[in-house]
Amino acid sequence: MSKGKIIAAVIVLLVVVGVVAAVAMGARNSAPEVETAQVSKDDLSVTVSASGKVEAGDRADVFPPTSGVLEAVYVTDGQSVKAGDPIAALDTEPLALGVEQARAGVSAARGQLAGIDKQAPSAADRAAADAAVAAAWSSYEQARGFYDDLKEVYDETTMTVIKESMEPTLTQLEIAKLGAYSGYQGAKAGQAKAEMSFAAERAAAQAGVDAAEAALSAAHNSLAKAEMEAPIDGIVLFNALGAPAADGAVPKAAEGAAVGPQAAPFTVVQLDSLRFAAEVDEVDIDRVKLGMNGIVTLDAFPGEGFEAPVTKRSSAAQLTATGGTVFPVYLDLADVAKELLIGMKGDVEIQVEAVKATLSVPIEAIFDEDDKQFVYVVKDGAVEKREVETGVMTDTRAQVVKGVKAGEQIALSGSVELKDGMQVRVKQ
Repeated sequence: MSKGKIIAAVIVLLVVVGVVAAVAMGARNSAPEVETAQVSKDDLSVTVSASGKVEAGDRADVFPPTSGVLEAVYVTDGQSVKAGDPIAALDTEPLALGVEQARAGVSAARGQLAGIDKQAPSAADRAAADAAVAAAWSSYEQARGFYDDLKEVYDETTMTVIKESMEPTLTQLEIAKLGAYSGYQGAKAGQAKAEMSFAAERAAAQAGVDAAEAALSAAHNSLAKAEMEAPIDGIVLFNALGAPAADGAVPKAAEGAAVGPQAAPFTVVQLDSLRFAAEVDEVDIDRVKLGMNGIVTLDAFPGEGFEAPVTKRSSAAQLTATGGTVFPVYLDLADVAKELLIGMKGDVEIQVEAVKATLSVPIEAIFDEDDKQFVYVVKDGAVEKREVETGVMTDTRAQVVKGVKAGEQIALSGSVELKDGMQVRVKQ
């Protein structure tokens, strides 16, 4: 072959190679672009989020012993007190009057009981009635015996003259017998009256005495407790005594304010035992257990998190303002080195599950199909559809128990519909 022909063949070959390369390059450049992430080993933590506020762990409400009017308030809102310190006092004049009225009630009830006891026969009355019955019966038997004896003789006598002479006496004996029996019946009636029971009437009267004495004891107790005291050491908080006024002011304890035992005008709290009261949604409450750790963040301290353990989980649900169902969960804030105040709002992340050093991928890398899960492994410019087994899921990452290796590139879901073997370009 001549030199010219060889050169021409080489040129043609180079052109063909160039065209093929250009076609391949064009095909590669036209492949869809995908974002990827690397399979990595991470510590995964599953958390439950909830909002809440700071409240006192140890607290004691101070109730008035009865309804009344505050005559004096000895403390101010937020003042420190010791157990036994006086906080406020009720006007004692109505309470003293209540004692006198209750005492009068006791006297009346006791008088009623005494009256019933007077009506009821005594033991001596019953004994006398029993003796009268016995005596009347004895008299009747004697009179009947006299009559029966003479009647027997009368019946056996055949002589008319003798019978006629006996008849007046027999008549008198019969009258005596009937009179004795009538006396016996009268004695029996007296015995029945002596045995008449007043148990029901007396029980009712005694119940009246007991109730009146209990009312007197309560009146004495109210008077004795007219001065309300702090039950524990702490800070006194003044509670609302009613709905806000038109100007928004909330009525609280003050001299002349009306109070009652149904609502505590004061609460004593201990600031060294504060806790975070979180409202956990009902779908998450079953995963929260005592002893789990949470990280509390408060609006008053942005960017700071306070570790706190779960110490209590309420078994009673509450409704939120929007109608949702939540369960109060309490976390101990005693070890927080900050000046926390009651009512501070914030959020908490409670760790309910944790896995150390496990393979994981972003949630966006997991695809579901026919109750199975897949990822698309990117290799040599193409994707390989691979079935995987997942474990713990967080808000952002998924544990992969089986199906991938650390370091592999995984395509993330996006606008491109991925298919097994598809050519792709990795987004830089």
